[in-house]
Amino acid sequence: MAIDLPSPSDLPPLMVVGAGKLGSAVAEAWTRHGGTVGKRVNAGEPWSPEGLVFEATVPDAAFDHVRICVEHRVPVVTGTTGWLERLDELKAAADAAGSSAFWSTNFSPGVHALNLVAAHAASVFERIPGYRASIQEVHHVHKVDAPSGTALTLSEWVKRGGWSGDVAIDSVREGDVVGLHALAWDSAHDAFVLQHEAKSRVGFAEGAVWALRWTWERQRREEFGLYTMTDLFQP
Repeated sequence: MAIDLPSPSDLPPLMVVGAGKLGSAVAEAWTRHGGTVGKRVNAGEPWSPEGLVFEATVPDAAFDHVRICVEHRVPVVTGTTGWLERLDELKAAADAAGSSAFWSTNFSPGVHALNLVAAHAASVFERIPGYRASIQEVHHVHKVDAPSGTALTLSEWVKRGGWSGDVAIDSVREGDVVGLHALAWDSAHDAFVLQHEAKSRVGFAEGAVWALRWTWERQRREEFGLYTMTDLFQP
């Protein structure tokens, strides 16, 4: 993470849209890094984007929230999943407005590493007959969408790596599980498993702070567009 980015203390107050677990964790991390949290928007409250925005609400509202930020040319980062079929619309809006937006199904750097390793593993197992691919994702009982956005993204990376077969996804909701994703290739003779388990939401929040700083810098440099974790990891 040794990238020359502005400190949260040098950026405007962070507006947090969504008062759930992720939004609260990001606000705490932003403060911990010296930044200031401005307005916190709860469900149903009127708001207008300003400064820098982190959005973490529900699928039905997320697209409009991010689009409003883009139209006001306010840099925005969203962690809401369940609406990503409209990414092309959002990219067009960001390009047209001259604004920067960032989305991710998971802000954990470890999850991004899982995606990259999964793509390489897929290229290997595609050449070996007799294997079936599957993903199991486990989250707390309050998670709205299923499968999780992280599981869907992981499946896309498996396909991107060259896997031509199906990738079955099993979603489990139990207790207060932060997040567990296991990708397996199974055969009659053995099983190969890649797994990422989130121990707390702090990792997500730290990654989101990084994404907020990075997106602000894109806006400052007038490098407008729609970005995600893959872009953040580029040299």
